[in-house]
Amino acid sequence: MNLKLVLASLALILFLFLIFKKEEVYEPQIFKGNIMGTTYNIILQSDVPAEDAHIEAYNILQKVNLEMSTYIDDSLISKVNKADIGQWVTVSQDFLDVLSFATTLCKDTQGIYDVSIGKLVNLWGFGPDSVDKQPSTEELSYFSSQVGCNSIETDPTNLSIKKAKDVELDFSSIAKGFALDKVYEFLIKQPDLNSFFIEIGGEIRSTALKSNDQPWKAGIINPIQQEKIIYTFLSSDFNTFALATSGDYRNIRIFDEEELSHTLDTSSGIPTNLAKKSVSVVAENTMKADALATALNAMTLEQAINYADQKQIKALFITESGGQSKIIFSEKLKQVKM
Repeated sequence: MNLKLVLASLALILFLFLIFKKEEVYEPQIFKGNIMGTTYNIILQSDVPAEDAHIEAYNILQKVNLEMSTYIDDSLISKVNKADIGQWVTVSQDFLDVLSFATTLCKDTQGIYDVSIGKLVNLWGFGPDSVDKQPSTEELSYFSSQVGCNSIETDPTNLSIKKAKDVELDFSSIAKGFALDKVYEFLIKQPDLNSFFIEIGGEIRSTALKSNDQPWKAGIINPIQQEKIIYTFLSSDFNTFALATSGDYRNIRIFDEEELSHTLDTSSGIPTNLAKKSVSVVAENTMKADALATALNAMTLEQAINYADQKQIKALFITESGGQSKIIFSEKLKQVKM
């Protein structure tokens, strides 16, 4: 046989092998499930089966859930909440890290963001216990007076915390973001993973690109027409893609035919009226994005825009104007778009 023909045939075989091998590498492996009272989706692009990576990722999520979910009676946060005022409780470093960040943000927002609001959350039925009536004026007055950035004291050396006031912690605005970061830290170290995308209850963290150098896409729901996407983020636009969204339409209660948002005014303990608005934040990690989105959503629109611009936060505001949704970009997010 002609040597050139043999070499050409071998080159063709090698070329075809590389094409099919490359396509196999890019094939996404999708894992879904339930965790932290919501759903999760993990997309892994790997040149080997990734089931073991998914199992470990789930275990990481579950560990955070067992520490920070108020819906689990014997979780670490539930033990803290059941402890007497002044009683030291040993916690984990993860728990302390989340509380420390939350406390710093509480002080920076002058108490608008506050994770010591758990008793008020439960009074309105937004926690693990259902309620059939509005809390009394006396209850709201008392428990809102207890809430504050200084209501929890910490002892980092001994990994201990104690309640200084009659409060309960609620990490629902930060725990999912923290859990995503823990999974990200694990997955990014896996040598066989080319790229990945993690989502829990609408909070997202991913690699900058897919294996085929295309960006991951994350759509933001229109609060007025929730079956439609109003804006799409591209992971390639950011050095780190960690996205969280907080919307007052996502969890509501109806009392006396009035729709009330799960977003509470920490000073009065009263939920905000449903306004069909949302805030999405992209940050260097999802814990930060999660907490900031909640904080900005709890502010008036003018307050939130000013705070985002002052702190150089990449934020997307969706508000209602004349029955139509309106998109507003923070100055920092405008710079990304330019």
